[in-house]
Amino acid sequence: MIADAAEVVSDWAELVPKRAYVLLSPDGDELLSTYGGPGEKAGAAVFFAHAPGGDGEITIAEADGWSVLRSIPGDDGHDRDHDREQ
Repeated sequence: MIADAAEVVSDWAELVPKRAYVLLSPDGDELLSTYGGPGEKAGAAVFFAHAPGGDGEITIAEADGWSVLRSIPGDDGHDRDHDREQ
């Protein structure tokens, strides 16, 4: 399971567009996804999910029990090479 090696993103404001994340549904299903941006409602986020049955856009809300996991443990969303150049 991907979730075993991933860290939960506790503050969704830290999500970075076009970055890969793993979505963990309330039922325990995992979806590899790319963050697209905030949803129309507060506390929601839009992702482009990659699933065996097909790819598609999904809007999730924290209140619905979804978790967002970093696809790479320790990845804080910052471009480390870019940060060093500054």
